[in-house]
Amino acid sequence: MALPFDLAMMTTVVEILALLAHAVVIGAVLLARRRDPTATIAWILFILLFPLVGVLLYLTLGHTRVRRITKRSTRAEARIRELTSRYEVRARLGAASGTADARTRTMIRLGSALASAPASGGNAARVLIDAAATYREMTLAISAARHHVHVQFYIIQPDAVGTALRDLLVARAAAGIEVRVICDAVGSMSLPADFWEPLRASGGHAATFSPLSRLLPHWRRRDRVDFRNHRKIVVVDGRVGFTGGINVGKEYLGLDPEIGRWRDTHLRIEGPAVLSLQQTFLHDWLLATDETLDDERYFPAGPPAGDCLVQIIDSGPDQTWASVEFYYAQAIALACERVWITNPYFIPSQLIESALTLAALRGVDVRVLLPKKSDSRVVTLASHSYYAPLLHAGVAIFEYARGFVHAKTMVVDDWVATVGSANMDMRSFKLNFEINAFIFGPRLCEDLARQFTVDLQAATPVTREWDRRMGLARRLVRGIARLLSPLL
Repeated sequence: MALPFDLAMMTTVVEILALLAHAVVIGAVLLARRRDPTATIAWILFILLFPLVGVLLYLTLGHTRVRRITKRSTRAEARIRELTSRYEVRARLGAASGTADARTRTMIRLGSALASAPASGGNAARVLIDAAATYREMTLAISAARHHVHVQFYIIQPDAVGTALRDLLVARAAAGIEVRVICDAVGSMSLPADFWEPLRASGGHAATFSPLSRLLPHWRRRDRVDFRNHRKIVVVDGRVGFTGGINVGKEYLGLDPEIGRWRDTHLRIEGPAVLSLQQTFLHDWLLATDETLDDERYFPAGPPAGDCLVQIIDSGPDQTWASVEFYYAQAIALACERVWITNPYFIPSQLIESALTLAALRGVDVRVLLPKKSDSRVVTLASHSYYAPLLHAGVAIFEYARGFVHAKTMVVDDWVATVGSANMDMRSFKLNFEINAFIFGPRLCEDLARQFTVDLQAATPVTREWDRRMGLARRLVRGIARLLSPLL
């Protein structure tokens, strides 16, 4: 007859232990650590709403483990800095930026503090609209390579598009060109284990950034599973470079029936700024393979290719500052006439939200173009929660309805524009390894502004009435999504 009492006692003990576990996680782990308060609140809410799952996810993802990855990255950065110093790369990059106006000089100084490489003049930059044009230009550049081809993408799919890239790289490696590829373990997890064997057999090299086989069995001693490399970089002979938002797969050509039309933007660069892309690739290659690529041919000298001043901003969880976020915010803060932003994932940090609000309040034409439908329902709900205060401040928000807009661009006045890999959300600003090119000068601003105007023709404006029509239940769900937005 004592069994029910024992069972009740056991249940009580389990409940007490569960409460103690939550107290330890919430108190000793979260509140005792120096974290962004919004992320702390989001983790507490998630743990309270989903007790067991919340604790397990925090133990897997919530602990930053920045110290370990920072230590590794700092060692790699020191080796790359020694390499670039020997070849006088930094001096060559910064030599042509002394004639800039006061506003641009402010950004150059900030870039010197945030980025791995300084701004450089003498560049030519060209906007590439959508994947077909981007793949065509990449193919031409890779086919013309004389010494090396360095390729880095977050996603490479094992479909016809990914296979065509691999086969092109195989042919170049077989012709004696140095070929190296980095893809992210999570973004490219659909690749078969033997996908790169033809490239290796031809003398090329392929590496995976943070393979899950290394992370999962030893998660207590490794970096977070969600520290992902989201960069897109192609460097050919150290003279031609590509970066932007486009990965490798048929969906980027609009050939996935579930996604439909895909609007994206990439950038082709010639000139000294390519060496900045190269430097980032060599750093990531060193992190992925522990191999230092030491050859002056990776850093070729040459005459100016154009008149663009370019600042390459790299960022990641290994850095002290959120470099892309800070550079975005400073550019918005210095805007006089317009700030036109296109981005697929819009969960702005407090800094970015404040910068946009202040710009709109002082009369700047602030427009934000976002997809009407995202591939993440939670992200869409969280994004919607930012609409009302921005609309109230005078920010114009548009939702792109002709497929999915994945471009990550911004135009500020006729002064500076950016194309890159970073989404305007907490993950890109704080957790992912990202890279953006900021180009100073009216020519690229005009090109991106023209495309922005074209994209607006396929978009609908969001009005204040849209927010007022929201029902109570939807507002509640949206509010919860906003509280969880630091985790997305």
